[in-house]
Amino acid sequence: MIKAVVFDLGGVVLDSPMDVIADAERSAGLESGFFNRIASVADGAWALHEIGALARDEFVESFEAECRERGGVIDVASLLDTIESYAQARPRMVEVIARLRASGFQVAALTNNWESPNADWDVAGFQGLFDVFVESWVEGVRKPDPVIYRRTLERLGRSADECVFLDDIGQNLRTARELGLATIKVTDPEEALAELGALVGLEL
Repeated sequence: MIKAVVFDLGGVVLDSPMDVIADAERSAGLESGFFNRIASVADGAWALHEIGALARDEFVESFEAECRERGGVIDVASLLDTIESYAQARPRMVEVIARLRASGFQVAALTNNWESPNADWDVAGFQGLFDVFVESWVEGVRKPDPVIYRRTLERLGRSADECVFLDDIGQNLRTARELGLATIKVTDPEEALAELGALVGLEL
């Protein structure tokens, strides 16, 4: 029986940063997917920034260098600022989180992100929506590493089969399934919420 719901943030609870990234690629005259291919490198600057191993200035310099090595020029500092201002909470998701908690479900956030005191996801008021809030830059590990999922389960005090995880990235969902969590891929938020509602027995 599902007793806890774990949400990714960007592209699930928050607006997707992929829209901002796609705009940056077009503005720089780069092919679609250029940014994400570099950002997905396991030991690259983006990954290191998301586990708190690179400060913001170091990250900007390193990631811009990685882009140049692959033939692209991106103003990374500006891109980060735009992502942070764009990634607003989706009112529908905030409403659902409140309903789940009122109905007796625990709710957690499990997110890959970076330290950013000015971003909405990193302020106490937003974190207070959740029973458990797990961020990669705080933990020193990021999805899809199983370690960060296990920490989330431990803090919830739940076994994997008592939890469902919503994310918009297939690789992150794959690890969750391997650990025994139910999973929902968020492409269309309303379709994902309908699937979640059926799973937890609520009309969301």
